[in-house]
Amino acid sequence: MKSLQSLMQKQLQQGGIAVPYGRHSFMEVVEVATGRVWMSVEPATQQDYDLLLKKLDKAFRGGGLGDASMDAALFRYSPNGEGKPVRERHIAGRPFMHVAIPGEPFVHSDGMIQIEVNKSHVVGYEAGRILTIMSLPEGDFVEVVGNAEHDEDLPLPDKGRLRTVELQAPWIVTLPSPTVAFFYFGSGMRSFQGPVTLP
Repeated sequence: MKSLQSLMQKQLQQGGIAVPYGRHSFMEVVEVATGRVWMSVEPATQQDYDLLLKKLDKAFRGGGLGDASMDAALFRYSPNGEGKPVRERHIAGRPFMHVAIPGEPFVHSDGMIQIEVNKSHVVGYEAGRILTIMSLPEGDFVEVVGNAEHDEDLPLPDKGRLRTVELQAPWIVTLPSPTVAFFYFGSGMRSFQGPVTLP
């Protein structure tokens, strides 16, 4: 069986950026004038994020700190930048990369937020993982942010249900573009994204 890292390496094209291997926390900021989302290149802590918010100028607002659910991830290029390197810049003294442009949010009656996101995002999960999947009539959505500790607190969209998948081998997911992303900001940030084809 090939390792997840070697499988992900094959997905990394010239100019793309691989996120540090393992499940870490990353912070995001939003460019106020354009809506562009920039994610920290390096893992971050809550203390890092709090300090960042104090240093941000008016061109940016905080986008949050989230725990990555995947074991590996990469961005092939920035939104609308196919064939070009991922855009990078320093914000408040830290390296960030341009990873997404979200559309207009739709808030479900349960409080979950649904957004179409323009991005080129590949995620990977290790063999043996038990993943929480959110299934809706329009497809299956894999957890990208958060963990299953708070599944019982998670309000679901109409006709949505949670189920689990146990991986027998490493699983590579190329998220569609645009990606449909569901976010909930209750007991820690959670996000399910897709739709994806389950292994």
